[in-house]
Amino acid sequence: MKKKVHLGIFGLGTVGTGVVELLLKKKQMVGDCQVVLEKVAVRHKRKKRAVSLPSSLLTTSPEDILRDPKIDTVIEVMGGVNPAREIILEALRRRKNVVTANKALLARAGSEIFKEAMENDCYLGVRASNIASYRLIESLSFSPSRISKLVGVFNGTCNYILTEMERKEEDFSTVLGRAQKMGYTERDPSDDVDGYDTAHKLIVLLGLSLGYFPPLGSILVEGIRNISPVDVIFARELGYRIKLLAIAKTQGNDLEARVHPALLPRDRGLARLEGIENGIELRDEVGLEIGMQAPGAGKYPTATAILEDLICVARGRKLAFPSDKKKLSLRGMGGIETQYYLRLSALDEAGVLGKISCVLGEHGISIKSVLQKGRDEKKRKSVPLIMLTHEA
Repeated sequence: MKKKVHLGIFGLGTVGTGVVELLLKKKQMVGDCQVVLEKVAVRHKRKKRAVSLPSSLLTTSPEDILRDPKIDTVIEVMGGVNPAREIILEALRRRKNVVTANKALLARAGSEIFKEAMENDCYLGVRASNIASYRLIESLSFSPSRISKLVGVFNGTCNYILTEMERKEEDFSTVLGRAQKMGYTERDPSDDVDGYDTAHKLIVLLGLSLGYFPPLGSILVEGIRNISPVDVIFARELGYRIKLLAIAKTQGNDLEARVHPALLPRDRGLARLEGIENGIELRDEVGLEIGMQAPGAGKYPTATAILEDLICVARGRKLAFPSDKKKLSLRGMGGIETQYYLRLSALDEAGVLGKISCVLGEHGISIKSVLQKGRDEKKRKSVPLIMLTHEA
């Protein structure tokens, strides 16, 4: 007997439209599950939309979905933290299954939301919150081993910009403008290019795998605005590519979590990601390593992930939340040793490099390699000086 899911949707923007389009295309059959679309909550019923729905399905009142006993599952694709948080919590209190793509909300209130889902025995589907790794989410949540290391490229916009900066030797602003015209960014690209979208995804993955959602303000988040064509060119000459990475490591009860641009050897899997591609590499406590790559977020990849969660709802599956949570101590950057890339603007004259090396040495920083390009014998101008350090 085919299982029926009676569905309410909050939001009919890009992703919500993608979900409805796929449901209509599939004649509201998802796998072996029949989906009955009962209501869609929108801000303005008369707004012209890319998908046509009977006006009887549209409502401007979230309560029409929350209070409808026939609706057993809701999809939240409104975005933002409020009122999405209260809507999701209220839906769970009313024992409705919830599917969401809202990584920003999960990063801020994931612990509270998962707790509510478990207390009310509801399915909470979050695959669409991280397209690059949603196929690993269940293995993370059910795994008997904790992760020891996670490295990911989670933002397609940033990866596209860095790819184009290298390929065409263009500056950040030029490529960002092109990305906006191509629809790869939100109207305000700040969350993407400043690293916060990547940080949200990292926090959600840590919550799913470790049961701990580190506060956003407690981890280093650095974006790609300050990367110049000079950095990209020098990285290439040194055998590296620049990627915006999400990095997490555990050692005992210590957790290290950070987001920032980094140099990766060109032959490494994540370094080979092009354009809007995303990817993730994981290692668990026993040394098992797994990795995957996937397209970055977009209307149909996100909508497809949401439909996969609907299949899980129909089959009565649950997304486990780690029950053996350990109290973790988040390590600050002051306690982390890693290699650094330094770009300095220095006068091209005798003794300058020695003085810089001396200052670094006084602080216990050892230089691994130095690269300098450009020299003007007639004019005493500053030139870029690139240094790679040993761990410091």
